[in-house]
Amino acid sequence: MLRRLMTVGLYAVACLCVSPLDAQELLSRLSMGDAVSLALKDNPTVRAKEFERQSVSANEITAGLRPNPTATFSGEQFTPGGSSGAAITQYTISIGQLIELGGKRQRRVDSARAATKVTGFELADLQRQTTFQVKKSFTDILLARDTLALAQQNLTTLDEVERVQRFRAEKGDISQLELLRIQVQRFAFERDAVDARQALNAARITLRALCGVDRVTEDFDVTGELTYRDMSYRHEELYRLVMRNRPDIRAAQASREKARADVNLARANAWWDITPQIEYQRIGPDNTIGFGVSLPLRIFDRNQGEIARARADVLKADATRQAVAIQALAEVDAALSTLRSEAEKVKALSETYLPKARETRDTVDYAYRRGGVSLLDFLDAQRTYRETALEYLRAVGNHRTAFYQLEAAVGSPLEE
Repeated sequence: MLRRLMTVGLYAVACLCVSPLDAQELLSRLSMGDAVSLALKDNPTVRAKEFERQSVSANEITAGLRPNPTATFSGEQFTPGGSSGAAITQYTISIGQLIELGGKRQRRVDSARAATKVTGFELADLQRQTTFQVKKSFTDILLARDTLALAQQNLTTLDEVERVQRFRAEKGDISQLELLRIQVQRFAFERDAVDARQALNAARITLRALCGVDRVTEDFDVTGELTYRDMSYRHEELYRLVMRNRPDIRAAQASREKARADVNLARANAWWDITPQIEYQRIGPDNTIGFGVSLPLRIFDRNQGEIARARADVLKADATRQAVAIQALAEVDAALSTLRSEAEKVKALSETYLPKARETRDTVDYAYRRGGVSLLDFLDAQRTYRETALEYLRAVGNHRTAFYQLEAAVGSPLEE
């Protein structure tokens, strides 16, 4: 009884000592919104960038601090060995305070704030890229799941036909060659199922790594369906959204502002600073107070090099911003072109080729079971339907991925 009580007590203590992270319930089912929220909150790369932003923001405090005063103390003319003599001991205390001229402190604050702004936009850009990766991985899971379901459906149909034909082969109604051909054809459907499982596992691993391995179970499932939605966008509206919303473009603009702030700081650092001083001196029984000021003589070094470097950084920032904007617009064009081409494929497959392939397969399957068509016709109809259905699923998946790529290129969610 005592041992049981001790065991229960130790278990209770262990439960109380569990860290909050260990106490979190692992999620076994995710929607796309849940996946995006988890990734933006718990993804280590995003968190590291947020801590970097906080670190850079702390520089604003340092930049706004005034210089500390300086104090010196000295003692002179001590008599060695304590012997009396003519020397009179002197004590000197001086205090000085550096006064910055040219608005240096405000210029430092402006530069630090600009740096924080740049890092904030870089964080937003990382979140933009992470969101796209999550949505793409989520779509890959839906595509692999539907592909696996199609492969299993095809396997079920073929297994049913094989079962019937094996019975007929045993009775001598058909040759063993026809049965072997059906069995060989089965490998293509098995390969589709194996590839779909591998793709499903790979997409799950990617999505789990993005969302946080300590928040999602290994065998988690996702909600939602892989569907096609027709949509159209105009280049002009997308371009306007890009220039307004893309975080990397705004980061490049903020880098230009940072460079200009550094130019002003470099010019301010060329000003002379003065250090007023007050001195107290005690010589024997006498006390004296003195005043003074020190300042550098900027004859040779007037911060010319730093000013030139900061001006060059402004030109570099201008060119970088232009390059980023051109790249962003190119990404919009590429994503929109892919979206439109995949939409054409989906429409053609869903409206024309997939229904015909399905009708052909069903008709030939019905006829083959009754001896109306040959085995080669049956297998050809099965292959055609398999390839057409797989191509349709890929087109729908590529269309969804292109849509999310367009969202990422624009830098904001789009209405479907």
